[in-house]
Amino acid sequence: MMGELLKTLLRCLYHVVVQVPAQHAIQRMVADGLPAELVPAFRYLAHPNVATGDKRILEPIKSFRAALRNRSDPPLGAVTTPPPQPGDTRHVDPPPPGPLTPVSWEKLANNTCVSHYWGVFLFLCAKHKRAQTVLELGSGVGISACYLTAGNPNAQLITVEGSPGRAAIAAANLRAMNPRPRVVNAMFDSVLDEWLPRLSGTLDIVHIDGQHERVSTLHYFERIKSHLSSGALVIFDDIHWSDDMSRAWDELARSRDVSFAVNTGRYGICFCQPGAPWSRVHDFSRYTTDWRKEKRPRNELL
Repeated sequence: MMGELLKTLLRCLYHVVVQVPAQHAIQRMVADGLPAELVPAFRYLAHPNVATGDKRILEPIKSFRAALRNRSDPPLGAVTTPPPQPGDTRHVDPPPPGPLTPVSWEKLANNTCVSHYWGVFLFLCAKHKRAQTVLELGSGVGISACYLTAGNPNAQLITVEGSPGRAAIAAANLRAMNPRPRVVNAMFDSVLDEWLPRLSGTLDIVHIDGQHERVSTLHYFERIKSHLSSGALVIFDDIHWSDDMSRAWDELARSRDVSFAVNTGRYGICFCQPGAPWSRVHDFSRYTTDWRKEKRPRNELL
């Protein structure tokens, strides 16, 4: 308990120290092309205060997390991330995911699911962008999708999860936040084959949070590009999971289809414009709680 209190205090102190330089960094990003609707999300990262109205909206998600911690039934399996592929591997076909491996409910709630800090960032991105269509690859138990849909519960949401048990929990959680969530229990490519041609409109936000490996990540980005709306937001999770994922981020941030990219430490944020002449790349990681860019072992659970 004392350790957690100390961590919380240190985070608060850090945010006090970086608040002014972070605001200057945001101003520089805006001048360089950061869309104005994303400014509240970046301000939150540097100074994590949540408006009273937003707190009420997000309150159910805290209950979902608490319910996970209190479960006593056997834990569900989680898919392990595949090992990095050789550097010259083409990203036409991604490597298969690892096997389902049990993860304790406590670890699932506290470590595997997105934290409240980063969840609020997702919420603010989707809320202020007024996303109408959201695609997520890697539902887990639906916590990140809950944050993405909380600001606009009428948005069309499709989230994909390979574990049947986790997909069922995600569906139950999301029904409390969105009247018509589509939680699909399948492998990513199967869902993309089926759902992308059937989309009503284009994708405004895509959250890629699965198979944290370079070839896979580049493969899924290639698959969704032609279905993105102009100025769509693509969020890549765990871009510093490994050296392999860091290389993937370097390639994505400078893609010809990305007009603006931001490294937040945890997430890689890409604003997409097909055929963009160049990409403006910014590093905001020093102003967030993931400023150390910690890398995880390559076989850690998703």
